[in-house]
Amino acid sequence: RFGCLDDLVVEPLQDLLQQLQLFAWHIAGRKRSASNVRPASTRSVRQVLLETGHTLDQDAAEALGTMGKLAAPALPGFVVGYSASNAQQSIREEIPRGETVEAWTRMVTTQRFIGLAQRTTPAAYAQSVLAPLPRACPGAAISPVANLTIAGRPAVRFQVDCPHSVGERPESFILLAVAGRSDMHVKQAAWRGGTTPATLNWGHQFIAGTVLCAAEDRSSACR
Repeated sequence: RFGCLDDLVVEPLQDLLQQLQLFAWHIAGRKRSASNVRPASTRSVRQVLLETGHTLDQDAAEALGTMGKLAAPALPGFVVGYSASNAQQSIREEIPRGETVEAWTRMVTTQRFIGLAQRTTPAAYAQSVLAPLPRACPGAAISPVANLTIAGRPAVRFQVDCPHSVGERPESFILLAVAGRSDMHVKQAAWRGGTTPATLNWGHQFIAGTVLCAAEDRSSACR
């Protein structure tokens, strides 16, 4: 979630790949006051999400539960700061208690793109996320995209370090994308204020401990 993307705005979402790229950078748009709402053709990504996101009904929620999920290490002291979902995707942002989704030191974002794994690959998803970076965060350092296999499924992982974000503070994140049987599952660990051994270790350990669980998986990591 890069504050330096605050001014990134989008045309109405027209196809799934465009939508996933924009949604992956949902952090570009912040909640804006009613007096500062942009015209519909140039709404911020987050504004679009806030307008279209809703809680899944019971049948839809149960259906998602049968399609697997990402399980990650516990986050002591974290709370859900924001969540939304629609028929194509869902998102949840977790932050340390007492912080907000606008002012945070660490954040974990979980995303799910319904049916996307049947249409594209984790590598292609990664490229859709990375494509806006030169404009959104000039000077960003991007690690090589690592191709992985998690629970027998293709996955990718990469790290981005943005030198200037909200208040000129640096931000970094490590992103993991895993193709499930149908959906694309994404987990992102981010931190602000510069990379230290402690923050880097936290991010790497959290992402390394994230696994893909099938609905029938009853292993300790998936409970």
